[in-house]
Amino acid sequence: MSGGGRAIQDPGDEVAAREDERPRLAGSLPASFAFWIFVIWVAATALWWTLAFAPLPPAAVWLAEARTVCFGTLPDGLPDDWGWVSLIGSPLAMLGFLLAVWGRELRSALAVLPASRTGRAVLVGLLVVPLLGAWMVGSRVAAARRMAAALELERLPDELPEGYPRGEAPAPALRLVDQSGRELDLESLRGRPVLVTFAYAHCRTVCPLVVSAVRDAALATPELEPSVVVVTLDPWRDRPSGLAELARGWSLDTVPRAHVLSGEVDRVVETLEAWKMAAERDARSGDIVHPALVYVLDPEGREAFAFHNPPAAWLAEAVRRVAAG
Repeated sequence: MSGGGRAIQDPGDEVAAREDERPRLAGSLPASFAFWIFVIWVAATALWWTLAFAPLPPAAVWLAEARTVCFGTLPDGLPDDWGWVSLIGSPLAMLGFLLAVWGRELRSALAVLPASRTGRAVLVGLLVVPLLGAWMVGSRVAAARRMAAALELERLPDELPEGYPRGEAPAPALRLVDQSGRELDLESLRGRPVLVTFAYAHCRTVCPLVVSAVRDAALATPELEPSVVVVTLDPWRDRPSGLAELARGWSLDTVPRAHVLSGEVDRVVETLEAWKMAAERDARSGDIVHPALVYVLDPEGREAFAFHNPPAAWLAEAVRRVAAG
C-alpha cells in the first residue's frame, strides 16, 4: 500500500480477472460464437456422412435417391469419385474457413472445456463422433469389398447360351409367410414356371439388382404367367408384418404372381440351408454377404436352371425354355 493509502494491484490478479471474464454459458460451457459454430460443423458433418453410409430403411426410397444425387452412389453402395470429394472436401473447406476467421477465439473456447464436468462430456462427444464415423465408413467399405468379391464374374454373353446346363432335381421344400400374411407352399405354384431368388431389405447393393432382374424377366413373359418368389436372407429384421412394404419398395406389386417370404428365424434359416444358400451375416451391423442366386423352376417343380447374378434377358429365356418343356 502506498503512502496515500492506495492499494497496489498484483498483476497476477489482473490476469486472473481477465481469465474469469472469459465468456461462459451457465458457468460450464463457453458462450463463444465460434464454439457453437464449431459444434454445428461437427453435427452437420456427422449428418452428411450418415446420409452417405448409414443403412437406410427399406421404404426410404427418397433417401436412397438423395444419396445417389449427392454422392453418385456406385453399384457397390459406395460414393463415386465426386462423392468422396464432396464428403471430404466440403467439411474441410468449412473447417478451414472457421479456423481462418475465428481460430483464436475457438482455441480459447476449447481450452476451457476440461474445467467443468459438462465441458469434459462435450469434449468426449466431439472426439467420439469422428471415431464412430470412421468405424461406420470402414465397415461399409469392407462390406462393399466382400460383396464385390462375391459377385466377381466373367463377362456374360447377351443371350442365354443354347447349351446352358439344365437340371431335373426336385426343388427343396419351401413353406413360409408371404406379404399377404398367408402361408405359401411352393407346391401350390406348380403348373407354371417359377423364379426363386434371395434378398433382404437393408441390402442396397446386389439385392435390388437381382430382384430387378427377376421382376423384369417375369414382366417380359406375361403370356407364360411365371411366379416370382423372393425369400428373405434377414428374418431377424424382415418380419412378415413388413413384407408388403418391402414388396412395394422392390416394385414387385407390378408382378401379378410375386411373393416375398419370411417367417420364424429358425424356419427361414432351415429353408436357406435346404436351398444351399451360403450367406454370411455380420451380427454387429446386420450386413449379409451372399451370392446372387436365382433358380428357374419348371412347371413340375424341378430346378431346371440355376444362375449366379444373371441378366434379366437370361432369366426370361430360361422361363420360355421351361414353359416349352
